[in-house]
Amino acid sequence: MIDVAIIGAGSAGLVAARHLISAGLRPVLFEAAKTIGGAWTPSSAVLQTPSPGNKQDNDDDQPASKMWSGMRTNLSKYTCQFTDFPWLEGTSTFPTVEEMHDYLQSYSDTFLQDDPSSCEFLMQCRVTNVEQLRSCNTAASAALGPDDEEANYKVEWLDIDTQTTHCRDFGGVVIASGFFHTPCMPSFLSDYTNSNNDSSGKTTPQIIHSSQYRTHNHFKDKNIAVVGGSFSALEIAADVSKSAARVVSIVPSIPWVIPRWIYKFHPLLSPEVVGSTKTITILPSDLALYQRTQPFQGEVTELTPEICQERHQYVQSLVGRKQRSSPLGEPTNWNEPTIVAISDEYVDLVNEEKIKAIQGRLVGIDDDGRLQLDTNCDTSDALSDIDYVICATGYKPNLHNFLSSEILSTLDYDHEDKFSPLTLAYNTLHPSLPNLAFCGLYKGPYMGVMDLQAQLAAKLMSGSMSIEDEAYKSALKTSETMRKSKPRQQFPHYYPDLMDTLVQVLNQDDSSDCDGKFGIVVPPLYQKDERLREQCRLDLEREIKRGQDGSRMPKLVLSSILGNWSYDRKIVHLQSGKHEHVSGTVKYSKYWTRVCEEDDEAASPGVDNPVLYREDGVYEFSPTQKFDVFREYEYEVKDDALEIYFVEGGKRAHMFLSLKFVPTVEEEGGQWVKATSDHLCIKDLYSATFRVRLNGLSASEIIIKYRVKGPAKDYESTTILTPVAAVS
Repeated sequence: MIDVAIIGAGSAGLVAARHLISAGLRPVLFEAAKTIGGAWTPSSAVLQTPSPGNKQDNDDDQPASKMWSGMRTNLSKYTCQFTDFPWLEGTSTFPTVEEMHDYLQSYSDTFLQDDPSSCEFLMQCRVTNVEQLRSCNTAASAALGPDDEEANYKVEWLDIDTQTTHCRDFGGVVIASGFFHTPCMPSFLSDYTNSNNDSSGKTTPQIIHSSQYRTHNHFKDKNIAVVGGSFSALEIAADVSKSAARVVSIVPSIPWVIPRWIYKFHPLLSPEVVGSTKTITILPSDLALYQRTQPFQGEVTELTPEICQERHQYVQSLVGRKQRSSPLGEPTNWNEPTIVAISDEYVDLVNEEKIKAIQGRLVGIDDDGRLQLDTNCDTSDALSDIDYVICATGYKPNLHNFLSSEILSTLDYDHEDKFSPLTLAYNTLHPSLPNLAFCGLYKGPYMGVMDLQAQLAAKLMSGSMSIEDEAYKSALKTSETMRKSKPRQQFPHYYPDLMDTLVQVLNQDDSSDCDGKFGIVVPPLYQKDERLREQCRLDLEREIKRGQDGSRMPKLVLSSILGNWSYDRKIVHLQSGKHEHVSGTVKYSKYWTRVCEEDDEAASPGVDNPVLYREDGVYEFSPTQKFDVFREYEYEVKDDALEIYFVEGGKRAHMFLSLKFVPTVEEEGGQWVKATSDHLCIKDLYSATFRVRLNGLSASEIIIKYRVKGPAKDYESTTILTPVAAVS
């Protein structure tokens, strides 16, 4: 049996091993860490603060895990799975780091029994050199037959435990070390040394990379600057705000910020629901965004201004006015590619001034510890009194640490290119390097891409398929065009396009296996087992039904109404015909400190904090009778209802209303959702109707009506709220 070396035992390495075994080859996995899982290894609670000026390319300097406590995937479990290994029932929709690691461990236990006759793990073994042997056949069709003992690559490695070096020849090699390996730091930090005080006794900030961030508890009452505009930058800024005294987010360019859950209009799937043929359907953002709307026409290699504008317009339609009216603002140059970051809390925290967002670049640190920023203004800005700088400034692969110079030259490798550092066909192969493949050299937890890459590598190495020279040339040209494209996309390959490209190569022009019933792109639809594909379709159908049954609506609505509003209320007493008027301002605030009972600790603001409704206004009984009024309520999502509580003396009192939203949408001048509730308050019956007009993920109008009837009351109250734009 032919041995194939796999460098890395994370997601990509494990799926590569599984498909090599199925192809009759014997994988040998090299992993520098003590456990499998790669980037999904759960983190310790230890904050690591080496000097940022130290050499960053040494594997010994890198933390075993690059995840922080409490982190969840930014893509749902439907995307973060392999093609033939469904998640267990009950798994979180957006898995935690621990759940991701358990999934990979279970995958390994199922398919990769550590039996030396079929698979071998070499843990705590760091590969130091891979080179192509001169005897290797360079023809693109070269494959490893069952009786072929020819060695094609030499692999050298260091046993970290024993500090001994080893060398061995292999028939093939799969590079599965991933993209997120070597942290990138701003270049001006090359001579910066972390210390609490400089020689003059002045306090200077500590500098860490986002890969070293573990928990917000380490930064209690500290002033923090987070550098970067990626998912990790925004999520760390939101997370650290739970404990920090002050958080400044320095973003080089304004991204579109999308939460994990968004809504789209989708045909009703539940026969019990009567109404329009389409309704608001709340889904994980990746299921809403990654949908096939037309037959695959090939990958888009270059973005025209028109394509960029269309994409900006589409993302804005999802977000609505929420980001535009915040101090963060929206991207302004729609001729450039869209940059999207996933974060549930970031924009709301910026709106409530828990995070200060600054567009600019960190270009230096003064001797007195002040951060120098280039904000594209006539003069540079400076930030003072910063205790920690967290650089969420990306990663580079470490291929130059172990691939020979000849291999790197063939791949046209550029270590400084964080976008696309090498030229590959289908992001996987190079015809001049037969029986060498890359798996998982792609940003993000797109495990379907890894799976299809692994299948392609296994088929080619086993000789069960081949690729024509012309196809290779075309694929390499696509890669070269993407690398040279200006402006560059956020990612070199659009996820659904790369999936379709890989499956077309695998199926040799038979694209039937990438035909999903609902147009949603998820890995299980890209394989031949019809039983698993049908199970996936049923899972998606259940997810869509849950998104339509109204149970997710309270959380969506509560998020959409956060912020400042003006209101106008008219009260009509039905028996006397008297009219009264109230007007003023309302603030829906999520990040506030609750006043608890004496025996309880003060509740810190966070993801599940109730929203405080604060109303200040003027009550006009008559043209000559006016007085100031205020009231407070707490809004909280409980199961599938939005519950409203009275607040008395700064503390929550009894419940006022429990609102349940209907899943249909009214089309009267916009996309309206509605909830109703009745409440008996002593002897008075309150019949309430809440209507919210949605504009993307933000509300553009709220109408609250009460019909109150009792022994001494008989009136109707109608309140109309309109949003107040934030002042930057």
